[in-house]
Amino acid sequence: MHVSQSRHFRAAVASAALIATGAALSGIGVASAEPSATSAPVRYQETGNMFTALRFPALPGTGSTAQQEDVDTGTAPAVSATASAASFIENVANVAQDPAPAPEPVAEPAPEPAPAPAPEPLVSADKLGRILPQMPADKIAQYVAPLSDAMVRGGIDTPIRQAAFIAQLAVESDSFRTFEEYASGSAYEGRSDLGNTQPGDGVRYKGRGAIQVTGRHNYEEVSKFTGIDFVANPDLMSAPENAFITAVWYWTSRNLNNVADGAGIVRVSELVNGGHYGLAERMANFARGLDVLSRP
Repeated sequence: MHVSQSRHFRAAVASAALIATGAALSGIGVASAEPSATSAPVRYQETGNMFTALRFPALPGTGSTAQQEDVDTGTAPAVSATASAASFIENVANVAQDPAPAPEPVAEPAPEPAPAPAPEPLVSADKLGRILPQMPADKIAQYVAPLSDAMVRGGIDTPIRQAAFIAQLAVESDSFRTFEEYASGSAYEGRSDLGNTQPGDGVRYKGRGAIQVTGRHNYEEVSKFTGIDFVANPDLMSAPENAFITAVWYWTSRNLNNVADGAGIVRVSELVNGGHYGLAERMANFARGLDVLSRP
């Protein structure tokens, strides 16, 4: 009866499986079994013999060239099925038992640096209240910081300079109650010494700020100093955030730090006011300021 090559191949594979299973069950590895000199030859002991007996000189179309040559010569290494299974199970168990690698430690972000504390004002609210007892308490709390900032910018950094500066501002602004002249400003109309050369300049550029800057010319100069256009927007000079810096412009443009250091409070008053208006009050403010600021 004719048997197809594929059926022969399947029969050969089944036979090989039976031989390997029998060897595993008997505890003898195929690779380690040595034939006895006195034992009868086993026709199908080696895979090569089995394939030869079944009329297959080589495995048809399977494995690499080297593997094919080993099968043809009957020298292919035999491996115990039980040993292979045990090795596979052991590898799986080892993989299952191996702990997962520890995750890389994540560096925590550096904490944000704490903001620097606000600098202490040159003149505290308590000291300003003692220098100007007539000044409203709410105004002291509101203006002590911008006043101190202005003094820093103007180099008003000694008790004499600070007392002179505060004494003048207190009189000019009615103890910081207003940063705009109470009068209409019409008295300055046509004053060429103030630069009021256009109709309406007197009212438009009347005294404003903590030191009452007056006249078109002075508004032009303080605009250059601050970068704020007070010529086009004169009312901005009355805003508290601008009132003290405009006073610093006036103070430094007249070199009043040196005047306070040398000539004294009377001469400072004349250069600020143009006369002796409120001189007694200015001198009293200066005396209290010098006393308070000279102490620790």
